[in-house]
Amino acid sequence: MMKYSIIIPVFNTEKYLKGCIDSILAYQGGEVEVIAVDDGSTDSSLAVLNSYDDQRLRVFHKENEGVFKTWKYGLQQATGEYIVFVDSDDCLDAAVFPFLNEILQESLYDVIQFGWTEIFSKTIKRYVGLPGMKEGAYEGEALQQLIYDRVKLLGKGDISTVRWAKAFRAAFIKEIVTFTMEQICMYEDDSITRPCLAMMKTFRYSEQNFYLHRSSVENSLCNSPERLESYAVDCKNLIEYFTKERERFGFSEETLQAFAARYYSAVLGDAVWAKKNGLANQILSDERVRIVLKKRGGIKCWLLRHHWFVAFRCIRRLKHLLTNRR
Repeated sequence: MMKYSIIIPVFNTEKYLKGCIDSILAYQGGEVEVIAVDDGSTDSSLAVLNSYDDQRLRVFHKENEGVFKTWKYGLQQATGEYIVFVDSDDCLDAAVFPFLNEILQESLYDVIQFGWTEIFSKTIKRYVGLPGMKEGAYEGEALQQLIYDRVKLLGKGDISTVRWAKAFRAAFIKEIVTFTMEQICMYEDDSITRPCLAMMKTFRYSEQNFYLHRSSVENSLCNSPERLESYAVDCKNLIEYFTKERERFGFSEETLQAFAARYYSAVLGDAVWAKKNGLANQILSDERVRIVLKKRGGIKCWLLRHHWFVAFRCIRRLKHLLTNRR
């Protein structure tokens, strides 16, 4: 059987950490190692990790360096043939390991994508598939077409670029991580996952749901509006990185434009929501962002294009209220 290294970056998640670790260790097989890397937590997270008496759990502690360097540190410790990333406030269904054992009898895929559940404050929304994609294996011409459509141009819906809810062949991702960027805080998933998706030679997709992801954790970077200015810097740095490595990844100018619009548009919506109108106007000065908003259509995109920020916030607030009443 394959051996799996589960890498968990830990930073001040004492409230959820035990549930995360317990969900993985519920699997009784010996082919799993859990690598928990405490990234300088100031709460009792490290004490929670040290309370376990299970040889499958390997605990490391280092000074705070950010999540990407923590993943990279975990990769350096990993001995498994496949890597699965898990956030310390999330849970991984132990049933994923028999599932992976079964499909890896077919082929040693570079990347395996499975389903996940998003948990919000008062409701659960389940994502069980990628629109228009069929379950099964992709390689050769079919895989190259998939990469072109969903990784490079995003024209038929993106392949999920989150690093969780995936299993990466260890030798494959360890080679790629040697030349990925590190100074990034919002799009850190894209900095490692998008190169993997662009360079993979085999891919396996399943709609089976094995991952539980919390979308509204208080300490999450995604819920920190004071960091939005640095997120905008991340957008710039990420596009420069992809431009520098464009030949390695096979990214055309059209691809780079699509990425720029995608990243800046995401920050734009959060900036307007946080009433950071100066940052929003700065992002809207980029012609690529205005073009993608026009192509997407819809009332919210129209409001953003015309700088009607108050109306945008009202619609977003109403949608949030309706979602949490379900």
